Amino acid sequence: MGGLLLVAVVAANVVAVMYGETIDSYLGSDRVDVSREELNAQQARDAQLAEDVESEGLVLLQNRNQTLPLSKDDTKVNVFGWASTQWVSGGSGSGGVAGESAGLLDALTAYGVSYNEELANAYRSFQGERANLSAGSLNSHDRDFCQLCEPRMDDKTVYSDQVLNDAKKYSDTAIVVLSRVAGESIDCPRAQYCVNERGGSPREVAGRQYLEPSPEEEALIRYVAANYDKVIVLVNSTNPMELGLVESIDGVDSCMLVGTTGTSAASAVVKALYGDVNPSGRTTDTYPYSFETNASWVNSGADGEGSYLNARGFYPADGTTNSNVGTSEPYDAVRYVDYAEGIYVGYRWYETADAEGYWSDVNDAYGTGYDGVVQYPFGYGLSYTSFDWKVVDRSFARGARVGADDTLSITVRVTNTGSVAGKDVVQLYYTSPYTPGGIEKSSTELCDYKKTNLLQPGASEDVTLSVRVSDMASYDCYDANHNGFCGYELEPGEYCLELKRDAHTLAPCKGARSSVRVAKGIKLQGDPASGAEVTNRFTGDASEAGISVDGRTTGANITYLSRADFKGTFPRMRVDDREMPDSLKLFNRYDSGQAYAQDRSGEGADAVDVASQGTNSLGAGACNLCENGKLTDLGRALGRDYNDERWDLVLDQLSQRDMLNLVLHGYSNSAKLDAVGKPRTKELDGSSQASSFNQLTYGVGFPNPTTLAQTWNQDLAHDFGRAVGMECAMLGIDGWYAPACNIHRSPLGGRNYEYYSEDPLLSGRMAAATIQGSDETGTFCYLKHLVLNEQDSYRDSLYTWLTEQSLRELYLEPFRIAVEEGHATGIMSSYNRIGGIWAGGSHALLTDVLRGEWGFRGSVITDYSDHHAYMNADQMLRAGGSLYMDGVFADGSFALPTNTANFQSNLRRATKDVIYVWLNARACNLDYNDAAEQAGVATIDRPIKTRGTSPVMAAIAVLDAAAAIALCLKLRRVLRRRREAR
Repeated sequence: MGGLLLVAVVAANVVAVMYGETIDSYLGSDRVDVSREELNAQQARDAQLAEDVESEGLVLLQNRNQTLPLSKDDTKVNVFGWASTQWVSGGSGSGGVAGESAGLLDALTAYGVSYNEELANAYRSFQGERANLSAGSLNSHDRDFCQLCEPRMDDKTVYSDQVLNDAKKYSDTAIVVLSRVAGESIDCPRAQYCVNERGGSPREVAGRQYLEPSPEEEALIRYVAANYDKVIVLVNSTNPMELGLVESIDGVDSCMLVGTTGTSAASAVVKALYGDVNPSGRTTDTYPYSFETNASWVNSGADGEGSYLNARGFYPADGTTNSNVGTSEPYDAVRYVDYAEGIYVGYRWYETADAEGYWSDVNDAYGTGYDGVVQYPFGYGLSYTSFDWKVVDRSFARGARVGADDTLSITVRVTNTGSVAGKDVVQLYYTSPYTPGGIEKSSTELCDYKKTNLLQPGASEDVTLSVRVSDMASYDCYDANHNGFCGYELEPGEYCLELKRDAHTLAPCKGARSSVRVAKGIKLQGDPASGAEVTNRFTGDASEAGISVDGRTTGANITYLSRADFKGTFPRMRVDDREMPDSLKLFNRYDSGQAYAQDRSGEGADAVDVASQGTNSLGAGACNLCENGKLTDLGRALGRDYNDERWDLVLDQLSQRDMLNLVLHGYSNSAKLDAVGKPRTKELDGSSQASSFNQLTYGVGFPNPTTLAQTWNQDLAHDFGRAVGMECAMLGIDGWYAPACNIHRSPLGGRNYEYYSEDPLLSGRMAAATIQGSDETGTFCYLKHLVLNEQDSYRDSLYTWLTEQSLRELYLEPFRIAVEEGHATGIMSSYNRIGGIWAGGSHALLTDVLRGEWGFRGSVITDYSDHHAYMNADQMLRAGGSLYMDGVFADGSFALPTNTANFQSNLRRATKDVIYVWLNARACNLDYNDAAEQAGVATIDRPIKTRGTSPVMAAIAVLDAAAAIALCLKLRRVLRRRREAR
């Protein structure tokens, strides 16, 4: 028995050493000076904010005969669609919503409206929970998770004559719910897997994909439209859908995008149905009648990926298992994806194609030309009221000559000319001069927007929109205009500014269009904010490892969509699988040769002997950054200034072992550093809810980020960041893995619900505002995923090919905005590769662009490093990363030499980064409070967190005590036997 106890004690102590901090972090052992009443009050305020976000994010797409709002006398409604009983509160994965959520039916009841319970019970008896809902997308194939459940209209076990007749008697108002849910690690499938009979298995429907209505949903809408007086379709979805049937089926009156509503914001949907809320959202994606017209369509989703033919034995087709499909299934191929659409993503494609006459031969049931292709443009949305715009001021004369440093502004007076209060969105776009065969350019690009306050009937508000001339520059990565320059530039010619209702519709007011001239081409040598040189870093000879991100150096022969020949270059089918070139094989995994090369190139710069550090301590407390949960004066000063000379003094107190332990183990927490008074910090997901992913406690679930972006209201994004930041503080969380500002490149994107928009400006500004709000509470953010994580299918090691122009103008741009305008200090890198190099190990990305061009100061954490052979800690550190997310097993390690000057310099830099991101957020909170006190407004008082009793160490102490007692008793018995033997 004693032997078993000793083994248990040894095992427990090993667990404590390896996993103790992670377990303690999960169990929430830290003490937070906040009462349950204070937390409840905060969450009550946040629930109201969540409703406000949903209220302004609702997009009214169609409203024939002003069917909405409903009369308050309509106190009974029929709610059709199985999805009404399985309301989508969030997507699946790390950005999902945990806990109980109230759906539409709950919200109707709370509002005092009765719904047809006989109909709802018929749906519930047909099928209960969504397929694989509990397992989640992280443990499912797309065909298992993305199943569509809807009974056939002729299924009398659901739609009996009595049920249908009773429904007609119950109410002449019908709400039909369409829903889709996707999530992390999978993209939406190009097929439909439908369950249309009780207890049935999913069957694949030929010719339909997941994001269009199923045959059963279409039949349901046709039936309801033919039998009810007022018919409203609600789109409760993580992704855009094809919605042509709501327009083509006579009898469908209204349609509204509601997104996902979090834990309680479905209440806003009902309030909008009855007019207490006037929808003021605008689409953040283009809604075509058919997604096949989207230029990214054939090269997106699992079916849009190619496989390297001769790649067996290379990562991940080397026996590596895919942990995201619910079984132990090895990867069968090394995959790649081509962003062959170039810069023509979303409205940039549809509007430019229209400008070039690409749709001129379209003549279908929906209309001719553009009208037959696009149902709802980017930026589209209706209201219960009407607005008039008038240009009342302009900072420039029409036709004026301008330079790169000029800022152009237009002031618009918005007047509510309707009969109810509402908010409007004013959008400003620009058109730059284009030469066929020259630099690729969209015919229109969003450059500013403003949302009004709530305007009462007859009331007006002046809003000013502006754009820096330098922001209208295009990135020429190929010297397409033959002026000997690669970089951002303004070509000579006319630049037109347009006030628009949406990306396609010019505002019907005098002065909606105006133009200025750039007389002579302007080469922008440096970043406007940092002043650092901006030049090719991913193309041709300048590319990392000699692998051009466009595939040209690997023989990929990718044809990119070009405005000079849209018809000849439009991607109509995925490129055939191709051979894996030797250059990709050489850099398939990181090895000692690559490490030595990087060390040689980095020798001499900031070389520090980290191995000798920590031996010249100034004494206990001399360099403490935090005491009793509060920053010291030194901690606050260093949080304000990354370049403060005293950083060296602080870092000198840390041993190499301290730094290695900190940098290598970054999953959900960062290690304490006793020598400088840094406590263990706790960092958790997700993008819609504090502590949403695999945790015991969590906060209020908000509508998803796409719905937040549909508000077009940065103030709400700021308030959202502040709300989640404060909830994090009250729950003992120091930072959160959010927001996420990847682009809606394709409607199939599995994590589109976590991202904002197809537009980089809107995405970047929403992320920046969220980060600023969170920083004010002292909670830092890890903005994700840098970069090109628009594709989730087989994301592990996915090779991603694109032009550097599209990389910079679309996919890096929202991150740049968040860094330069939102002052982001935390970034999470992504799983995939940029060309041939892992994003989290790309020196060109993390050092040259992020830290060099943008002036980023802070910490870069990897995404979850479940396969260390690929997501390599040595590569991460040398590339400019800071923190290795090695997972729950805390098994990160450096496998290559750590005694080089370059490695040690980067280890010291990474340690500083991790400390800084925490200090900076806390300093922001203190600075905010100082300013608030001076302004006489409320401060944000972050509750104090201190280290509590460790459950792990307490348990081990009990085991140790038991072992000690057992040992003493055993010794006593031994001694007694010896005395008796004498």
